[in-house]
Amino acid sequence: MTGTDEGQQRLLRIIGRMPLASAEDLAPMLDAAAPQLRRQLVSLQNAGLVASFRRGMSQRPQDRWFLTSQSVQVLFATDHKHPSPREAARARGRAGRGSAANAHDGPAEPLIPDHEHLPHLEEPLFSPFVPTAVGGDVPAAFHEHPPWTATARGIRTCLRRLPMLEALYPIAPDLMRSGAIAWPSDGVPADAETHMTDFRLLRNGGFYHAIARYGDPIWVTFTYVGLHATERILRRKQQHRFWGLDCYVADQDRYFRIENRVFYEDPEQTVEPAAQVIVAADGWAADLARRTLDETAPTVVYTVDGAWGDSVEIRPSRDRVSDPAGHPQLGQAEVNRGWRSANRDLEAIDGVDAYRIFTTIAQFPAMRAAWITELARESSDVVARVLARFADLQLVAEDDGRFYLAERGMLRAANLSRVLSSVIHSRHASLLEAGHRQRESMHNDGMNQLVVQFTREGVEAFGGWRAEVNLPDITQVKPDFVILVSEGPFGTGAYCVEYERTAVSLTEVHRKLGPYRKCAWQGQPLPALVICETERAVGNFQNTISGLPLLATHLEAVMAGRLTGDATVWTHKGETVSLHCR
Repeated sequence: MTGTDEGQQRLLRIIGRMPLASAEDLAPMLDAAAPQLRRQLVSLQNAGLVASFRRGMSQRPQDRWFLTSQSVQVLFATDHKHPSPREAARARGRAGRGSAANAHDGPAEPLIPDHEHLPHLEEPLFSPFVPTAVGGDVPAAFHEHPPWTATARGIRTCLRRLPMLEALYPIAPDLMRSGAIAWPSDGVPADAETHMTDFRLLRNGGFYHAIARYGDPIWVTFTYVGLHATERILRRKQQHRFWGLDCYVADQDRYFRIENRVFYEDPEQTVEPAAQVIVAADGWAADLARRTLDETAPTVVYTVDGAWGDSVEIRPSRDRVSDPAGHPQLGQAEVNRGWRSANRDLEAIDGVDAYRIFTTIAQFPAMRAAWITELARESSDVVARVLARFADLQLVAEDDGRFYLAERGMLRAANLSRVLSSVIHSRHASLLEAGHRQRESMHNDGMNQLVVQFTREGVEAFGGWRAEVNLPDITQVKPDFVILVSEGPFGTGAYCVEYERTAVSLTEVHRKLGPYRKCAWQGQPLPALVICETERAVGNFQNTISGLPLLATHLEAVMAGRLTGDATVWTHKGETVSLHCR
């Protein structure tokens, strides 16, 4: 590349694969100090080779870098295209309709992870992620085509997924040195590396959101479990984890692409990663992933606060998954004024304070500004300013002092959590109807006051709709909210919390406990804490527990005592209960 040295070319190629990375994200891969790298990026920006947004959601706002169209034209081959394996297969099918033998004429070409034929293989020798790579220029025989992450549309997609990138970028390069992954007991596999040798974000992956390689025999998948994932969503995503992706099975020095139709009909043709990393947006997402996901590969869980789960032993694998090959339109990512003007609402969710306030409303509809101030741990002035901007951009709607997600807010919440917008819509849409809001107003106020009460005691509560339990054809449980207990009368884990206003008589209480009984009969008892408005209701709950892991108390007792600690408002078999949370 004219006017740039080999180190700059390597940096640009890494940015092409990891768009919207900050200088702090890029520095470890280049063995450079962040301030020095930041000065280098500014120099490249002045030369028109990179551009940046200053953004942050779960992290503080900082410059996030991406390639300009000028860089893309020079770094990658844009003067020709190649048929993808799917296009080639369709062409062979059309050619073979006249003669079945034509479909098998000629030697089979080996296929490779990035869907090009052998001359276009991303050789580790020339990978920008390999510190000892030979030069910055890729020889003509090994030229690269632009990844989707270097296109204008790709940059915009990544902006909508920024919380995921903020979590992935810091951990992927040093995964093998983090202590979360252990080498096999029989020794380190040949050609394995402790540093990352390749990284790709998956545009089409519903379950696998990114893949990384650490030498030829180690490929690891990354799955982001956002704030709005549920048990049903995670199970479905894992069951269909290969939908929309191309799958390759390694056989010596060749990669064989598995056609999706054959893949699902032949269970012996499996694609297995060396390990999978579940990146959880918070403690509940981590707990949900541990309880819900099957271990189709050695699995380690990481939460965005920096906590790793138990270490796992890696399983060498040279299989691959990747996005189907395509011919993306490059566009001009640096020319984004029109798109930014049409998406000002996304810019409003900028900064840790705005992101926290937005996700609080998304978890707990009908929150009042004073309660949001406590949950988001922000000043009342900040909360008022952010809420006013959200309302102005139609991210939230306000009614009688309570805040709800508006239609546009539901879409953004789905974008940020990598779920379908229908998931958020099914929980929040009814609250945009005046009649429904009015009917639920007293219940929502009471429930949200309890959430605030737990927060004052240092306990994080999680939206109950995230904790829904589905037993197909049997029952469904949707608690008001949940907490994670480290020490309690029914063991550790998730405890459902129910604020009960209407179930007072024995008949109503029996009806309320019906789903919990069905779960217990199926061997899945759910610990529950019930807060009632009347003493009569508390007595009826306590008299009809019949072995269920359930405690009940009165609202007045909650306001006068403590929900957690050594001495709480809860009693079990006539004795005061100790309840400690994570």
